Amino acid sequence: MATSDKTITDVADDVVGRSARTLKTAEVVASDVVAEVKDDVAIVADKSGNSARSVADSGKDLAADAVHGLADVARQMASKLDSGKLDGGKPDSSNAKAAEYARKAAEGMDRFSTRLREKEVDAVAADARNVVRKNPAIVAGAAALIGFALARFMKGSGSGGRKR
Repeated sequence: MATSDKTITDVADDVVGRSARTLKTAEVVASDVVAEVKDDVAIVADKSGNSARSVADSGKDLAADAVHGLADVARQMASKLDSGKLDGGKPDSSNAKAAEYARKAAEGMDRFSTRLREKEVDAVAADARNVVRKNPAIVAGAAALIGFALARFMKGSGSGGRKR
């Protein structure tokens, strides 16, 4: 009987040893897989972050272009005010004053456009948060004014619109 007990014990010890080695191997493989998955996730997150930053940079550049375009429109308006072509009459002091305001606004828009191009997206976002935090009423008013101006522009530039 002692021989079969020893054999069963030896077999049991062998199974336990193999199980322990298999468990260790499984732990190493699982650890390697987890490390690879973490690396892959980091690469995907980095690519996503770069894509988002690229889109934000493009949006920032488009906004700078739009502001510069508005400055050009303000300069054109100032020129028309100076010449009297805007209201169909002769230039007068009120037109000259309005033209001066339009030019100053154009200069301010050009400075803003330049700063917008030169800053990083994170800095622009931080500046915007600070402005909103410090001046919520002014920001809300400016948003309403911009919305009104865009609505008037869209209404005025529509094709086939009614004449009043």
